Amino acid sequence: MKKIIKTPFANMYDDASFSSQLVTQGLIWDIAEQLDRKGDWVRLRLPDGYEAWSQDFSTLELSPETGSLLNTLPRLTVHTPFLSIYDNPAMQGQRMGVLAMGASVPYLEQNDEDYEILLPDGGHGHVRQPELTVTDPRDVILCSAGRILGASYFWGGKTENGCDCSGLTQMCFRIAGLSLPRDAGQQIKRLKEDPVSPEEARPGDLAFFQNEKGNIVHVAIMRRTPEYIHASGEVKINSFDPGKTHYLKKLHDMLEGIYSIETLLRG
Repeated sequence: MKKIIKTPFANMYDDASFSSQLVTQGLIWDIAEQLDRKGDWVRLRLPDGYEAWSQDFSTLELSPETGSLLNTLPRLTVHTPFLSIYDNPAMQGQRMGVLAMGASVPYLEQNDEDYEILLPDGGHGHVRQPELTVTDPRDVILCSAGRILGASYFWGGKTENGCDCSGLTQMCFRIAGLSLPRDAGQQIKRLKEDPVSPEEARPGDLAFFQNEKGNIVHVAIMRRTPEYIHASGEVKINSFDPGKTHYLKKLHDMLEGIYSIETLLRG
């Protein structure tokens, strides 16, 4: 059975219990496969392959009619934090809800910056999102990350409401049209064949960090060498330059390597 995530984001847990660890989130209009059910909980496989448990109130069953309609509609990728949804084209009055950054939403009509979107329950909504002023995927990644500087660190999160390190990278890359797995340990495997030195790193390349056991535990997006942006306590900018006030020796010592994203850009 296929399920639509119907809420702006759906918290997903390691087990069918709120007391278990939150491990990731699904975003509105993600199409997930239901693998199991326990009472009000459903085990889902998200489009990125991640499997976890969510409350069923965050989902709707994907009907054949909706599935067919989705194949005909263009998509709007949300790059604006907390994008408001309204029930009228003038986008006035009380909002209906919000869309999270990284969400890919089907729309029925576009008029310049205004979109009439399809909602998972079959209703319609209206949003306004200006085009990004940059088009190069590397610039889009950095622009997206920069828009949520100061956002809280949130384990398992991958939106502007709060994100972890790999949630940040996955979200920003998704906005740029690039697919990354969910966890840092999975992400490095996609790029492992293309290491670069800190001096050669370009904006958008990824830096990975390991613990004393050699496990990948953190990831950051290179900004301009030697700066990087990452989620650690909050989304912030740090540097590999010991002479800078925002240098973090602990992370520098944990650096496993920096890897080019050219393989992703080439598809």
